[in-house]
Amino acid sequence: MVTPSASGHLWSTFISTPAAGPKWQRKMLSIADKVKLLDMSREGKSYAAVGRHYGINESSVTCSIKKEEKNIRTTAAISFNEDGKRVATVCNKTMVRMESALALWINYLNYLWII
Repeated sequence: MVTPSASGHLWSTFISTPAAGPKWQRKMLSIADKVKLLDMSREGKSYAAVGRHYGINESSVTCSIKKEEKNIRTTAAISFNEDGKRVATVCNKTMVRMESALALWINYLNYLWII
């Protein structure tokens, strides 16, 4: 039997109750992890086994990551940031290589305390 809340309304008991547990934290793999995941699937492991290994759902492997395999691999080949998590879609690969070289040069100058 459901009893009304202190205000007397039955429906307010259902609206004001807090959630039972904590919210899910969205899991986002780095580009390097996505490349390793794609390599595991190429070696013949099932999508479910690969998903369990990384703690993600099978549908995330098949729908999101496998569909974007070409973009993930090109981003991994061009990018200097191993911890990056988002796939960069660019129009001109020459500009990306120039920006990557510029970022490396700036990091080198920071290392030498010139900037």
